[in-house]
Amino acid sequence: MKAKWGRGGVLAAVLVLLLAVATACGGPKADVSVFMMFPQNSPFNKQDEVKNALQAKIGEAPTVTVSISPMFEPQKMFVELAAGDHGVFVLPKEQFDGFKKEGGFVPLDDILKKEDFPSGVHDGQLVGIPLKDSKLLKDAGYKGEEIFAFVTQRVKDKEKAKQVLKVMAEK
Repeated sequence: MKAKWGRGGVLAAVLVLLLAVATACGGPKADVSVFMMFPQNSPFNKQDEVKNALQAKIGEAPTVTVSISPMFEPQKMFVELAAGDHGVFVLPKEQFDGFKKEGGFVPLDDILKKEDFPSGVHDGQLVGIPLKDSKLLKDAGYKGEEIFAFVTQRVKDKEKAKQVLKVMAEK
C-alpha cells in the first residue's frame, strides 16, 4: 500500500518541520552578549562555565550569553566587531592596543577607577579592563596571556554592557 502525499501533504510536512526548527532556536534573547577571543597560544573554551559563573554573580538581570571563539582568527574578530551584536568584547592585549588608538570604545570611568587599570587608559579615559587577574576567569581555569574587555560604541545598551563588564573585572 503506497501513501500519496500530494502537494498539500508535502507543504504541511515542510511547515511542521520549519516550525519545529524555529521554536527550537527561539527563546528569549540575552540582554548582553559577551564575545571572547583568546590569544593563539592561550586557547580557552570554557564557555558554559564562564556564562554560568557570570550570570550567578550578576543575578537575574541583565541576562548574559557568552560566545568563545575556539581559536584566534582575525577575520572572525573583525566580523564580530563590525556586526555590533555583542555588548562586551574580550580580545588579546595586542588587538586591544591597536583598536584603542582608533577610538570607538565606551568610557568606563563612571563604573571603575582608571587608577586601578592603567593599561586600559587611552587619552585620559578608561576604555578597557585587563582580565588576566579576573576572579571569573581564574576560577574558570584561564592561565594564559593578558586579555582585555571593552564595550564598543555600537552596543545597543551601554549601561547593561558596562554592568556586565564591571562584574567581569572583579579580582
